[in-house]
Amino acid sequence: MTSYIDASSPTGNGRRIKVLSTDLIFSGVDNIFVYPSLDVDRLRDALSRTLSFWPILTGRIIVESDDQYFIEFSDNSIPFTYNENDELERWPPDLPVVVDDMKLIRPFIDSTQYKPEMEPLLRFKVTHLLRSDEYILGTSFCHMIGDANSIVHFHNDLSQTYQNLEPIFSLPIFERHLLNKEDPDFTLLPVLKLYRNTDKKEIILARLAKESTETDAINMSFSSEQLAKLHMLAGDSSQITIHDALCAYIIFLMNKYLFTNEDEYIRRAYMYVNYRGVNDLLTPKGYVANAIMQPLSSDFPNPCSLSSIAKTIRQLIKTTRQEDFLQKWVTSANILMRQFKKDGNVNFVWDKDEVVFNSNFKYDWSNLVHFGMKNQCRFHTIGIFKYYFRIFHLNPVKLEDGNWIKDNRGAEVSFRIPKGEIKEKFLAAWKKDVQENFLNVK
Repeated sequence: MTSYIDASSPTGNGRRIKVLSTDLIFSGVDNIFVYPSLDVDRLRDALSRTLSFWPILTGRIIVESDDQYFIEFSDNSIPFTYNENDELERWPPDLPVVVDDMKLIRPFIDSTQYKPEMEPLLRFKVTHLLRSDEYILGTSFCHMIGDANSIVHFHNDLSQTYQNLEPIFSLPIFERHLLNKEDPDFTLLPVLKLYRNTDKKEIILARLAKESTETDAINMSFSSEQLAKLHMLAGDSSQITIHDALCAYIIFLMNKYLFTNEDEYIRRAYMYVNYRGVNDLLTPKGYVANAIMQPLSSDFPNPCSLSSIAKTIRQLIKTTRQEDFLQKWVTSANILMRQFKKDGNVNFVWDKDEVVFNSNFKYDWSNLVHFGMKNQCRFHTIGIFKYYFRIFHLNPVKLEDGNWIKDNRGAEVSFRIPKGEIKEKFLAAWKKDVQENFLNVK
């Protein structure tokens, strides 16, 4: 049964904001949250109140004749579907954060579609599992509104409102920033390679379909103790972060055990970086947009050294935090993305000696959207690709005695890897490292 939720106090008033080219991601972000209980009427009321200070989500995409994109705050209703399920015994307790089984996930999400002027920018679906009395909340959020930070921001505001608590995040700000003039020399730098390496959408979709048949999905879990050990092994812990060390370890493991010769080594990495917090004019507190960059690292001086890889990654992050670099990067990325989108291309292309890290390790989704059930909410999402690494916090686990535990600093890494011997070699090397407490990782 589908109902429609309006903002308790509509505040859109038809105003428009112009969308940057870097916001032109024509898809929805689908997520699932699993709760041991949930008051659905209270959730509807909380959503209505939250929409009052998130009027962008009650809007529509508007495209003008010259390919100018806008979001019009039109105070429309949000579709909210409620279902009951008496077939599933319970939500699978050992399901990884990033799920590859689309047949399991899809029935619990009402996905947004890209349909200018027609399609809602947010959809909700609640399913009550009658046998286990669990509640599955599926949300779909238009990616043109914003990135993971923006989506976490909204969901956390909703969780706080549901609990009648004050917001943790700053009030959302929707107006996009002003861009500097183009710097033609900067657009040629290797750091922007992902915005120049593009291909037709149909070619990339065919490649991904082929890779899906030739690869298997892997979900690697790391405890907080294991991550602390890798952090120590990576070198200067005052400069290198736990996240740097984890990314470096994945590359180290691939180069040491996965490939048969040096020509196959991973030499560079693209890192998805949230550039908020560098310049308040560019990204004020509460900024809702796709404030992410995907710069390419320099070559690893030693592609088989954990420390060398980690330091290279850290240097890339430090570079992106420089205000002058950031201003040039944002302007150039906006120009390049506008062009390849106009050409009908997609920038999901990288070379054989490169990998991509798109990490959510900064956000503990399950504990930011817990609706008062801390360490009891489980979070899931979809999308696993070959050598495209997604990193999330671990979900809580329910013990046989009914109590819940959560390793709040542990992580899961998800990606696809070729089937057969390559996959088995990789997993065996990882398991051996874990058993030896990373004795041979240097």
